[in-house]
Amino acid sequence: MAPQELSGNVNLDQGAVKNLMETQLDQKDLPPEQIVFFVRHGQSRWNAAQANLSPLGMVWENDHGLSEDGRLEAEELRQKLMDAKARVMNPQATWMTRIFDPDVVCSSPFTRCLETACIAFKDFIPKSGLEIFREAREHKKLGGFDSTGVACGKDIPERVRAELEAVYQASPDSERTEAVLKDFDTIHIDTSTVEDEWWGGMLGESYADIDENQQALMRRLRSMRGSVAGGGAATVLVGHSYCIRSIFDAYLPSSATPDAASLRSKALPCCGVVGARIVWTDAGLPVIREAIPLLATHLEPAEREVDGQGSRASSCACGRGKVDCVIS
Repeated sequence: MAPQELSGNVNLDQGAVKNLMETQLDQKDLPPEQIVFFVRHGQSRWNAAQANLSPLGMVWENDHGLSEDGRLEAEELRQKLMDAKARVMNPQATWMTRIFDPDVVCSSPFTRCLETACIAFKDFIPKSGLEIFREAREHKKLGGFDSTGVACGKDIPERVRAELEAVYQASPDSERTEAVLKDFDTIHIDTSTVEDEWWGGMLGESYADIDENQQALMRRLRSMRGSVAGGGAATVLVGHSYCIRSIFDAYLPSSATPDAASLRSKALPCCGVVGARIVWTDAGLPVIREAIPLLATHLEPAEREVDGQGSRASSCACGRGKVDCVIS
């Protein structure tokens, strides 16, 4: 179905609009605004194998944990957060104050995301703990070695702990392993949404499945309660590049600004952070009113028009190559 232009030039197909409006009818008492910090996980061992053109060694394993580079990226993000908090003057004070004291820290159920959250946001996870959002998982591809889970419920924290132990033991910082695991053991991880099998089937997910999951994630984000005006929350969400990019493509209004075009069409770098202010319209439709890269996150430039054509299909944020999704 062709996308329909809605408030703020947000692209949603007609089926998505219908589903959103139907599901929002009984949610008028929910907060009209949320602040969400989208964070991509650190490099996984699967990412590293792909970068080295040697993914065959990873195909016998699912749900890959962080690589050594990914561990360092998460550590660097933690240090950036601590350094930024220590500064007296900060031009992004409004955003940064929120990320220093989030109401919610949540993560995809995949190990690489949970490791990133536990390392990078260890100093900022609220007393309520780290929440696993089933809806924030990686979209399942055919085969999908990196998008197939292996653990459910209470087995997930045990797997994350084992992966943390392995990556630190194999690193130059191996002497820190015991301290890292001690820190991890203090974090309460809410697994209530992933007690059963939460990943897709071997044949992957249809675009309809992906759209439905994305809408479920947006509903989940809207339900968060906290310190934001109107009762909304400041939420840190550690997730995946495709999921994050798809959200910005669907709900960030068309704009000539380079940052907006990049967020809608390019992958966020590993451990990159983007703050977003999401407002729901009277019709119950989410619109991203503000989006800003934080903590020196570098956004890759979007494709420019060539001979009157938009960016290549490979740069389409929804992955479908539809003309309507192209960013000029």
